[in-house]
Formats: sequence, C-alpha cells, structure tokens
Amino acid sequence: MSTAATVADPGPGAGAATDAPGGRAQRLDIQGLRALAVGLVLLYHLWPNRLGGGFVGVDVFFVISGFLIGGHLLAELGSTGRIRLGRFWVRRARRLLPASLLVLAAVTVAVLTIVPLSAREDFLHQVAGSALYVQNWVLADQAVDYLAIDAAPAPVQHYWSLAVEEQLYVALPLVLVAGLLLTRGRVGQRARRWWPVALLGVLAVASLAWSVVSTGTGPGVAYFSTLTRAWEFLAGALLAATRVRLGPVPRLVAGTAGLGAILLAAATFDGDGFPGAVALVPVLGAVLVLAAHDRGPVAWASRWRPVSWLGDVSYAVYLWHWPLIVLVPHVTDEPLGTVQKLAVAVVTVVLAWVSTAYVEHPLRAAGGPRGGARAGSRAGRRGTLVLAATLVTTLAVAATAVLGARSAVREQEDQLAEARARLLSGDAGCLGAAAMDPRVTGCEDLGDTLVPPPSSASIDDYVDPDCWAFFGVTELRLCGIGSDDPAAPRVLAVGDSHSYGYLPAYEILAEQLGWHVDVATRAGCSWGTRPQGGRTETYASECNQWKQALADHLAQSPPYDVILTTADQGGYLAEPGDGESAREATVAGHREAWAAEVARGSVVVALRDYPAGDADVVGCVEEHEDDAVDRCSRPRDEAIGAFDALARAVEQTPGSALVDLRDLMCTEDTCLPVVGNVVVYRNKAHLTASFVRTLAPYLVERVPVAVERARRSAPAG
Repeated sequence: MSTAATVADPGPGAGAATDAPGGRAQRLDIQGLRALAVGLVLLYHLWPNRLGGGFVGVDVFFVISGFLIGGHLLAELGSTGRIRLGRFWVRRARRLLPASLLVLAAVTVAVLTIVPLSAREDFLHQVAGSALYVQNWVLADQAVDYLAIDAAPAPVQHYWSLAVEEQLYVALPLVLVAGLLLTRGRVGQRARRWWPVALLGVLAVASLAWSVVSTGTGPGVAYFSTLTRAWEFLAGALLAATRVRLGPVPRLVAGTAGLGAILLAAATFDGDGFPGAVALVPVLGAVLVLAAHDRGPVAWASRWRPVSWLGDVSYAVYLWHWPLIVLVPHVTDEPLGTVQKLAVAVVTVVLAWVSTAYVEHPLRAAGGPRGGARAGSRAGRRGTLVLAATLVTTLAVAATAVLGARSAVREQEDQLAEARARLLSGDAGCLGAAAMDPRVTGCEDLGDTLVPPPSSASIDDYVDPDCWAFFGVTELRLCGIGSDDPAAPRVLAVGDSHSYGYLPAYEILAEQLGWHVDVATRAGCSWGTRPQGGRTETYASECNQWKQALADHLAQSPPYDVILTTADQGGYLAEPGDGESAREATVAGHREAWAAEVARGSVVVALRDYPAGDADVVGCVEEHEDDAVDRCSRPRDEAIGAFDALARAVEQTPGSALVDLRDLMCTEDTCLPVVGNVVVYRNKAHLTASFVRTLAPYLVERVPVAVERARRSAPAG
C-alpha cells in the first residue's frame, strides 16, 4: 500500500500523506498533479506579483486528499461494512506528524534565536496552534482582530491548511460511521451502496453554499474555515465514490480541460471573492485531471521521473518553503532578492528530499506489516512506539512554543514598565514630540536608549475596554475622564482606533484644562451620517449600528461644549450614494454629523490623522535600533495620503477647526519612526502610548486655540 504527500500554503491550502483509494498502487498522474500544485504554491510565494493566483495549488491538494482519503474510507466501508476509526487515525498521525513536527521544532529554535522579540509571541503562539492543528482558527481569529490585521506573516502560517485537512480526517470518518449506524437495518442492498454518495453530496453542497455566503459577509474567516473548505475535499471524495470511468477520448479532453482550468485560475485570480464560487474553477479542474487518470498533459508529464519525484516530496516542500521565505530575511537583514529566492527554492527542495528520505519514509514504514505474522507484530509494535513518540513530541513542541511566547511577553512587559517609569518620572527632558519643537533646546544629545525598547513597542498601548467597542460590539461604550465638577466643560472624544489611541493624551488634556471628557470609540468607525463601508457586510452593518447608537446618545444628551474627532484616513470610506464617489460621501457624512451638533451649540475640533508607518516599522526599528531614522523612515508623501476627509469637512463646516500634529512626527520630506528617542509606532497604523503621552502638551496647547477658532467661525445664533 503506497502513500504520498500533499501540500498547503499561507494563503490557501492543504497537506497530507495518504493512501491510494482502496489500497491500489500509487498513481503517477496524482504525483504529477501534486508536483503542479506545489510548483504553483512555491512560485506564488516567491514571486506573488508574477503568479497572483498560484494559491489555488492548495485547493488542488484538498481535492487530491479528498479523493484518496474518501476513496480509502469508502472502499473499507464497502468491503467490510465498517470503518476502523482507531486504525485510520493512527495511520494518519504516524504518517503526517513526524515531518510536520520536525519543521515546527526547527522553526521554534529559529524564532527563539533570530527573530526580534517583538514578533516572538505571535510567532510562537502560531507554532503551538500548528502543532495542535488548529492554526486555521488562530488565523481566522486574527482575520477579525482589528489590531492584528497588519501583523507580519508567521513562519508557520501555512500550517492552516494542514489543520483544515486534519480536522476533516477526524470529521469525515465520524460522519460515515454515523451514517452507517443510522442506515443499518433500515435500507436495502442498493441503498447501502449509494447512501454514502448522497450524504457526501449533501454535505458538499451545504459547504459550498456556506462558503459563498461567508466569503461575502466575512472573507477573512471564510478563507481559513474548515466549514467553507470542506466541499473541496468532498469533491475529491465524491469522485472516488462515484467511480467514474471514461473512455480514452473523454479522458484526454477531461485531462486537458482540467489542466487549463487550474492554470487559468493561477494566472488570473487575485484572491477577491475567494474561496466562494470562484474556487469551483481550480477544484473542478483538479477533479477533471483525476478523472482523466492516465490521459492528458498532467498524466504524460508524470512519466518524467523529476515530475513524479517532486510529487513524492511535495508535502515536505510545502512544509519547508514558507519558513525559509519568512526567516531568511531575519538572517540576511535584507528582503529576498532574485538570487536569494532562487537559493530558498533550492534549499527547500534539498531539505524536502532529506526529510522525506530520512524521516517521513522510514517512520511511515515502521508500522507497515511485512513478512508474516511475527514480522507484522514487530512492525506493529514499532508503529505504536513511533506514534507514542510523535504524540509526546507534539505536546513538547506546543508546550515549548507556549512557554517561549509567555517568556517573550514577560520580557516585553518588564522593559515597557521601566520605560514608562522613566517617561513619567519628570526627568525625561525633551523625549518624544518635544524634540521636533523648535522652541525646545537641549535635545541634541539624548543618548542611545529608546523608549519604549523597540522589542516591546508592539505592546505599548493603552487598554480601557469601557472606552472601546471592538468588532462584534454595536452598543456605545462611553467612559468619562477628567473633572467631575458639573460646571466643567463637557467634551466628547469620538472616532475609530486612531482616536482611541489618543486616550493617554486625552487624560492629560482633561486634567490640565479642567475638562470632563467622554470617550466613545469603535474599531474602524468614523463619526459621520453616511453608512460605513468595510471589508465585509457584517463589519459594515455592525459599524452602522454603532453609529446609530452614537447618534441616539448625542440626541438624548445636552450638547457637548467641544467634540474632538479623528479617524484613519487610510481606512474605510462611506458607501457612496447616487451620483457621488465614496470620498465625497465620506466628507459629506462628516459635514452632516458635525453641522447638526454645531447647530445645537457644540464646536467640533478634528485632529488631523497621523502618518502611517512602513509595513514592518516595529521590526525594522528593533533590528536597526542605532540607525532607525535612516533605515526605517518613510517618505512624507507615502506616509500621508493625498485624501484627507477630515480637513475637507472642516473647510465645509462652520463651527469646526483642525488641529495638525504631523509637524511633531515628520520633517518636510520624511516621517520618522523614532522622535526624540521615543519609538513612534507600535504597528504600522497605530502610535505607541509612550509617544502619545509626549504629544499631550501639544494637544493641551493647540486644542483650546482650535476651539476658539471654531467658535469664531460658527454660524450666528
């Protein structure tokens, strides 16, 4: 009985070693299809701009795995009338886990030794999730995490598709056993043959329908969900179950058309609408190639030894390639160029050959019966020992990763506490924004110490859930800070996470000006009357419900003296109405909301949005601490977008004014990652709480001036 491996990928995928259906000899055409799929994935990850749809190679692997595993289970069910669950799961674990754990162990060592501290927690948590085969749900959770959207890809991110397959390896035999128990003694001989096909067909249709719906409402989660990917696996199982037999000419047509569909998807897809209905193209293409069997371009190419060999090591190629792509730049301190990418490809293939030949194949063979009952018994004992050692290693890798992540967090927290103590001690001199103030002197020599330490910048935020509505929250969460004097000016600070990020400065502003400030913020939601656009229908709907809750609060409360607002100008625009653009709708929404409150006696002060950092600004500062300003700065025209809805709305709304703090973060040409020895960003879209505290004196200075300017421009009466 022969086995082979499949593959997965950080964007889409699957991977597993499996038997041919019913114990038949390994088919060369399947090895060729694997070689094609892993080649697409590898090219996509090394040169994504050249092959934007190469991620569909993973969908091809889902189909192959479904065909092999589904065929194996159905053959056993048809010949014996039962499915031996324990034996099935033991074989899967023994054949898949050793190579997988080898790569995870290597990645764990690399993360602990060469990856910056700021990235270790996330990377190691993903190692643990991968070892336990729940990585797809870890990434699904991050896909809806507003503050993790811009997180750097982890070196084991590709294990999500392996997790999907493992979960299906558990679920599919259980579903078939349940069907067997429900139909036993209740159906005739003919029905006993066809009920598994009908059951798998119903499940496949349900999964496909859910994939289409979920991709429209929540594409981030849909991409990683087992429920939205199951139909691809079941498509292969249905092909094995129906035992399609075509003549030579139809097989040739099917094989050619199937290859064409896969290549078309790889060449033209860009991820939009995936994995919904568009995934039918590569999935049906893979089904056609499998149905063609020994005919068609893939089958013919499989007869060439290098192609079938690549198919044989495809599982290991998948396991090794992504960690190398992510980790090599941490060693070379440079992005991958063409030479480095070619080297990664070569090293990937070499490591795949070594791990397949000396880990995967020997351990897989350890449990195979050979040479009679006594030899079979010895092999069975060896297989049990291999399985036991594998499971122990799984727990060890997961535990090491979790402990390493906790250690990284503790180290970051200790560093951050020391930095905050220094910043708040009063001895900070002109740390932070003051270094950009031409009125401040004595900032020339601040030493080399950065606040916070770059390795802890990613956790340097200010958390108060009473002021913050996260994804999934639609009610208004309002917290009050500052003066409790009923006569104190009443101020509302409202907006998205960029407004929430100013909370440390709002506290200082409220204290020094004697104001009472209510803070109401929500992930990705700006203050305006127009319906919010967003990544998904669910996101937009929740945001609009929150906006309505905000409008209700304003209508039911006495007018605020001042309303402070800001929003990410690189974020989501409003939904356009007839005859207007999304940008025009966004400005109009601000103007309409502001004007209504100005008419009630409030003034509106908009804080101009701050510049965005580079994609990996935190990691860059950590790796280039001594020359971060030179290595990690961003051109001003890139960091500050051309569209500024807040500024345009101020121009169109009497009774409003603008406060601009960008002069404290940028020179005339460049926006800085470190200002006055304070690290500016905790990720590319959010400021560190330490830097925000250094902005507070300038809010205290500039906001009252803007308030007076807004009052002078307000309509009379």
